[in-house]
Amino acid sequence: MKKKTDYGERLKEDYKKWDTIWKTGWSDPNYPDGEGLHGVRDQIISDKRELEKTGGELPEEYRRPLPMEMPRDYMAGVKELWYQGIQTYQSYLTDENYQYLCQVQESLPKQVRKESYIDNVTGYTKRLCHALKQKDFLTLSLYKYPERYRESFQECRQRINTMMADPISPEQDRAEEQLDLFQMGLKQLGNRQR
Repeated sequence: MKKKTDYGERLKEDYKKWDTIWKTGWSDPNYPDGEGLHGVRDQIISDKRELEKTGGELPEEYRRPLPMEMPRDYMAGVKELWYQGIQTYQSYLTDENYQYLCQVQESLPKQVRKESYIDNVTGYTKRLCHALKQKDFLTLSLYKYPERYRESFQECRQRINTMMADPISPEQDRAEEQLDLFQMGLKQLGNRQR
């Protein structure tokens, strides 16, 4: 038998959830906090409608005003996100593993560069810099926990060191260069035919 929903309790939880998102942000890094607030607000409206249908005594939360409708691009704690972003960026620039990756990036054989994901890993810092310049608070929210990316710097360095201990043969590297030249030639040929 399906358990009956306690809309009074759910309404109480939804108001708590709305307050939390409004103050500290949403847990989904792919959407602005305003999207989360919008969804919870809709749930509060639904909870209230369901409570009205029951015809019984309405809980205290029912009398609470409906939360204001926030812009969908609203982000909570932008000042904190901004300062955290600056601190994180500075810590990345001084990170020993990140500095190492920047030093060796251009000199690595193509295969090592590709398989170590060094371009992606160093791109984390570039993305953070861009977010700071553009005041992109949604992206800055991804950097709330800087250790996540700092660990990537260390892991990438370890991958590179392991790969360089077992270097790519010169024949394999030349074969890749020839393939690249062939592909560039095909692209140029295609451009000439247009």
